[in-house]
Amino acid sequence: MTSDLLENEIELVTELARRLLMDMARRAPDAPLRILDLGCGTGKLSRYLHEMIGCEVIGIDPVESSVAKARQKTATLTFLVQSAEALLFPDTSFDGIVSLKAVHEIPHPQQALNEAHRVLRHGGLIFIIDWVGGEPQTSSHGHAKLYFTPKRLQKALTVAGFAAVTLTLNTAGTLMLAEARKR
Repeated sequence: MTSDLLENEIELVTELARRLLMDMARRAPDAPLRILDLGCGTGKLSRYLHEMIGCEVIGIDPVESSVAKARQKTATLTFLVQSAEALLFPDTSFDGIVSLKAVHEIPHPQQALNEAHRVLRHGGLIFIIDWVGGEPQTSSHGHAKLYFTPKRLQKALTVAGFAAVTLTLNTAGTLMLAEARKR
């Protein structure tokens, strides 16, 4: 399944999966995780986590054609056309939330992070992998002005109510993995 991941994603996605497994072992090794994939696109992260960890994953994306492709690639996962800024799930519906290079695409990312906090169970984790803003290596990207700097992403997660925010950069310094916990 790592073949679906881009070369620059593998390092941080593998670390994300390792941290999810550690959290699962810490809380209840036999209880399956329920994960929300924000901005799932064609579902590559959802499929990877489902296959590697065995967790239930629900992917959401506002782009209908991306969700259609995700559904075509696997019938075992749920993919929904939905906005991250107005999630249609009840409070505390998920054990974890993940997002792969999508937060910068969300028109109102703070609102989406607030919603993520609402639907995450207490003690649950959010993981965001996204481009590092303000770096020479990413400044030529088409969406470079939308990228978060590590400091700005940390602040946005804190404002949304998350605690214990940590950031890890990939070895190239172009992508970051943000991890935070709902108190």
